[in-house]
Amino acid sequence: MIKPQILTLNLTEKANKALEEKGFNIYNGSLGKLIDTKNKKYEHKYCLLNHDFPPNIHEFDIVIIDLSNEETTEYIKDENIRVKNKSGNNTYLLSKYPQTIFDPRGLSSHILIKGIKEIIHNEAMIIVFQNENIEIEYEIVEENGDHPRSKGLEVHSIYGFMPLFPFSKNKYGEITEVILKHNEIANFLNKYNDDFIYENIFYHPTIWKDEEQIPNPCFHPILKNASDEIISFIYLDRTYGLYTFPILKDNSSFIVEFLENIAPTIHPSLFPNSTQKKWTKSKEYSLPNHQKLLAEKEVIRKEYELKIKQKETEILDNTKKYSFLHDILTETGDDLVTSVIKFLKWLGFQNVVDMDEKAETIKEEDIQIENTKGLLVIEVKGIGGTSKDTECSQISKIKYRRTKERESFDVFGLYIVNHQRHIPAKKRENPPFTKEQKQDAINDERGLLTTWQLFNLYHDIQEGIITKEEAQESLYEYGLISFKPKNIKLLGTIDEIFLKGEVFILNLDGTEINTGDSIFIEKNNKFQQLSILEIKLDDKVINKISKGEVGIKGNILVSKKSKVWIKNLP
Repeated sequence: MIKPQILTLNLTEKANKALEEKGFNIYNGSLGKLIDTKNKKYEHKYCLLNHDFPPNIHEFDIVIIDLSNEETTEYIKDENIRVKNKSGNNTYLLSKYPQTIFDPRGLSSHILIKGIKEIIHNEAMIIVFQNENIEIEYEIVEENGDHPRSKGLEVHSIYGFMPLFPFSKNKYGEITEVILKHNEIANFLNKYNDDFIYENIFYHPTIWKDEEQIPNPCFHPILKNASDEIISFIYLDRTYGLYTFPILKDNSSFIVEFLENIAPTIHPSLFPNSTQKKWTKSKEYSLPNHQKLLAEKEVIRKEYELKIKQKETEILDNTKKYSFLHDILTETGDDLVTSVIKFLKWLGFQNVVDMDEKAETIKEEDIQIENTKGLLVIEVKGIGGTSKDTECSQISKIKYRRTKERESFDVFGLYIVNHQRHIPAKKRENPPFTKEQKQDAINDERGLLTTWQLFNLYHDIQEGIITKEEAQESLYEYGLISFKPKNIKLLGTIDEIFLKGEVFILNLDGTEINTGDSIFIEKNNKFQQLSILEIKLDDKVINKISKGEVGIKGNILVSKKSKVWIKNLP
């Protein structure tokens, strides 16, 4: 028999396949799949356990159990009927409303503990991937049509198979830290640490020695959470090792690597084919230059960790600096107003006033901006849907009130909305204003704008499509505000493209273009900047041209029906 014999219970198909491909001798077993009974009010189902344990379970060396794999199957009545019944046993497990999922793993774990106890009489490994510890109540009944006769209740934990279970409480978390330092197991765990999810907290068991309680020396915490609570441990008894690990969405590589590289160093007799030359890895048998190379590797590792830490700090600082760009798409109320103010200051406005901070009896507009152009009054809203007519036009009343106060017509009104804020910005209705709302804004001489437009404006400015000064001017326009380059001239529309949009045909009518010029491509009111890499006329490369049908190769891909613009020369 090929050693080690491995019993896998509830591992994913991918994990089992990975073990088989590596040549491991496995029995693909199960604690049982969850059963979707779909019980409705007053309904019940008769259920049987669906676990799969090998009859020679006592002969296995390693048991790997994945409690996080909650694979569910549909309830099939024929699979829950005792067809071959030598004992005359007519009992079932009752699943009744409001229960809709029958979980057999608790009772199956209780049955499994007998086999586990036999396995650990000899050297063995029990490897467990955790999940929330739940205790499941099972009602044992005798079948009697619509009126099952109860034979009693039993309560069992899904961890019932554990030979040692120092459970403290259920607690979910994603931030974990490897407790072990600078050894092979620590390096292995650190490799997967960012992907761990934990559900359990454990306590450190104790034993009595010399009439006092001391921490059990067989118990080794290996991972902790941010509160310094134990979330994973190894227990090394005289004959067996119990290994508990957190949840991994895909643990196939983890299991293979653990069995190939870690387990043979702890339980060499279980892996006779893996440890024949392990002694050569000891320091006293090092090959020439080996220790020097290991030291250099350690230096590189520390430098790498330092650089990663520095980069993580930079990422956090950058997120803090530019978080207002996300906030203008997600927030409402004062938080949204604060974020819009940050954007306006970034845009270059100087006298941006948060009206909440002014000691006025009645707050009207949210923001004021005063400059040589006049007074811009802004109302900001974050809403779950789209704006009503009254919400769009409210700024008009404020505008006219300020006009009367100032006895001047240099007052401008702007309504900014973060609409449908609970869904991703690209999936929102853009723009969210009706034809009538846009026309009313023009008639009332006020502006309409969305925070999604502001978000895109930031990137357009960064890419050189529009300047901050041009964007500022746009905020004083009427109707639906649009941010587009100023002082530009239409060159034409693209009717033909080649090489999937890398090359396009343009018919020029007197405006000169040159190789190296920057032009603008507009599609669906969205502008992109394109650098002219090459111009061809009649299949000949030329440097400049002002009239005729030419081929243009640019640094970005374009599509048909796009408009082409160029800056007017001063």
